[in-house]
Amino acid sequence: MKNFFMNMINKPHMARRIIFCVISVCMMGVCIYWLDRLAWGTDPYSVLTIALARMTGISLGTIQAIYNSVILILVLIMGKEQIGLGTVFNMFLVGYSYNFMGFVMDKIGVDYHFPKISFGEGFNAGDFAWNVAAMLILLVIFVISVATYMSVELGAAPYDAMSKIVFLKQKKLPFRAVRIIWDTVFTLIGVLFGGTLGAVTVLAALTIGPAAEFIEVKIKKFL
Repeated sequence: MKNFFMNMINKPHMARRIIFCVISVCMMGVCIYWLDRLAWGTDPYSVLTIALARMTGISLGTIQAIYNSVILILVLIMGKEQIGLGTVFNMFLVGYSYNFMGFVMDKIGVDYHFPKISFGEGFNAGDFAWNVAAMLILLVIFVISVATYMSVELGAAPYDAMSKIVFLKQKKLPFRAVRIIWDTVFTLIGVLFGGTLGAVTVLAALTIGPAAEFIEVKIKKFL
């Protein structure tokens, strides 16, 4: 057990890894807040947790903390080597960054939602272009943030750790394929609970895995 905890903090350039990890998970929460306001879907995991938050009336930060804690039990049993400081950061900072962004907007008196798009007679090309631009910018930042926190190797969030455990327990599929399947399953569960499935959900499910593999190479060179 002592070795387990020592491995959590005994890595080269630890301070640099922690800074990258904290910034990336906080940016994930901020991006999810605005993607939720866009209403074109969020990442697969947030589709489910946002649906649960709205269904129960509990804040997203608290829902994610509870949900991650349940999955963490499975990770500790099946592959505790996936656990680290980054696991704790992700369990709490993503959801509560979302809440904090909402708190800030409430304090400054702004409740902005992106324009709703209706195709047909009421179609507004300007609103559509604005939504598409916002979606692409937020999605790029979000995917890079996810890939960065995964690449600093401080431990994965329980949700992500389970996808890695599934990948390591089979030899046929590459990680990107396992991740896409994993995200798709959770997206469908989220939709069943009333979550929003949209273009962002599909694009996130298809890009997080490949982006993680690409950015991991860049991050390791920097570290």
